Amino acid sequence: MLSRITRWGLYLLTVWALTGCGTEDPTDIVGSDEDPDPPPEVVVDDSFAGAVKVSSAQSASAFLSRATFGPRMEEIDGLLKSGNYNQWLDAQFAKNPGYHMAWAKSRLKGIGGTGDLKDNPEDWRKYSDQLNDMQRDAWWDIVVNGQDQLRQRVAFALSEIMVVSRVGPLSSNPDTRMSYYDLLVKNAFGNFETLLQEVAYHPAMGKYLTYLGNEKADPEKENHPDENYAREVMQLFTIGLYELNLDGSQKLDSQGKPVPTYTQKDVEQMAKVFTGLSDQNDYFHAGHGKSSHKARTEPMIPYEEYHDTSEKIIMGHTLPAGRDTRTDINEALNLLFNHPNAGPFFSRQLIQRLVTSNPSPGYIKRVASAFNDNGKGVRGDMKAVIQAVLLDKEAREGATNNAETFGKAREPLLFVSHLFRAFHAQKGENTLSRGGKPLYKYSSYNFHGTGYTRQEGPLEAMTVFNHFTPEDAPYRLKKEGLVAPEFEVFGTEGVHQQLLGLINQDGFIYKAFKLTAELKLDAEIALVEAKKHDELLDHLDTLLVGGGMSLTTRNAIKGYIEQQQEADTPSEELARHAISLVMASPDYAIQR
Repeated sequence: MLSRITRWGLYLLTVWALTGCGTEDPTDIVGSDEDPDPPPEVVVDDSFAGAVKVSSAQSASAFLSRATFGPRMEEIDGLLKSGNYNQWLDAQFAKNPGYHMAWAKSRLKGIGGTGDLKDNPEDWRKYSDQLNDMQRDAWWDIVVNGQDQLRQRVAFALSEIMVVSRVGPLSSNPDTRMSYYDLLVKNAFGNFETLLQEVAYHPAMGKYLTYLGNEKADPEKENHPDENYAREVMQLFTIGLYELNLDGSQKLDSQGKPVPTYTQKDVEQMAKVFTGLSDQNDYFHAGHGKSSHKARTEPMIPYEEYHDTSEKIIMGHTLPAGRDTRTDINEALNLLFNHPNAGPFFSRQLIQRLVTSNPSPGYIKRVASAFNDNGKGVRGDMKAVIQAVLLDKEAREGATNNAETFGKAREPLLFVSHLFRAFHAQKGENTLSRGGKPLYKYSSYNFHGTGYTRQEGPLEAMTVFNHFTPEDAPYRLKKEGLVAPEFEVFGTEGVHQQLLGLINQDGFIYKAFKLTAELKLDAEIALVEAKKHDELLDHLDTLLVGGGMSLTTRNAIKGYIEQQQEADTPSEELARHAISLVMASPDYAIQR
């Protein structure tokens, strides 16, 4: 039996897309209720602190689908050869970070009289529209080709929790957004409290959630401190709306009702904390003075005359009167960091972003325990949390032991990143121009716009609640007490139209949008030409599905290839069709 999430995927991940591969009847390819072949049994160790062995290429692929932007075959082989996941994690923890600002400064060489970006930082504002596109180019290059895959994957997850977005006041500030993303990259393996502090002081967050230039109450002006960040830092970033047990379940009062973590009064008191911060532009109030690259990318600083120095009482904790801005902010963040909710609240979201939408209470509890104490008395150690998320027995065996509920719908962006990584997409030359005048030339995929990915782009959510929230689910799943957040970003056509256009190098799409991504398919074409159809499907099953391809899907694709080969369909075209059919199947759409 297919999992409930996978069965629902059959409704949303529409098989109409398969007609793009020339099939007579697309319903013959996917849509069976037959059980997918279970992945090979994993050699387990109940303690993630011990060496956790890799038993097969399929299990290695499944692990890498959670820990990277999609496995490559050589990475699967390398992980299998190493013998255990811990060694891979240690190697990833040691990788140098790939930063977006450094990418831009090293690659954007001026042409036509335009200077190199690294020597002309104020060009970020001058050419902001063009550099908005470059921000996407940097992201795609780093997530596809970067060696620090785990760090980048965690940073992407963090960007969906501590949200800032191009949609809103940061629309013309690509340098601000890239600097913020680099902050997430930098802190992905650090301490959660440090992450909270650096997020709070970054001008991207200050501008996006409107506390940059937030001043204390003034009776003459009849104003009060902005509550936007004060509310979201509690509700979305750290502790949530209701008190939690360590396993993520809600605490209940004597009447069986959830217990709120904070009140509106607490929000008002927290808002006083976040007064007195502004960017390094020599003016406190937002919009005053001339913007600069430094002001848009370096931490905000205190302007003490605008800070509320009165006593503040937040969730029963008193911040004494008479203290400066940094002292108040850092103590308030420490209060949130040490709140009992912080561990289970953050742990559940990180599990959802990397592994499964519906983690068990035991899984959440084990990860939250690692958040609370890394084994050496340190709270908030991100490395310990990540290890707990990825090496937990439920993560490794969930597809077998919890087949009905384990897994997560792949996000549209992850379809494409895996495609590009698995088949070593090559970049081409791209030129940024304004009014017909060339500005900068560099190598990229030239893959722009959320239209490609059905509403989703990096740092492009419509609201601070991300592209989807942890509780999102289609009605049929909600009735069963399940969530499937990623389905929120699947439009009426899903991700398939653009995915198949990329795989099959659709001429209209490539010409209209000047795409340069070129897939390397030599191995797959050779298998088709040699009529090694079973070997081809084994290869795609391991590379793309982690051994989870159902027998129905496999037989249908094999029959299609054989039929088309008899009709003299070119081998390259058939190789592309085979990849398309695998990636358009529910077996692939649900990461397990």
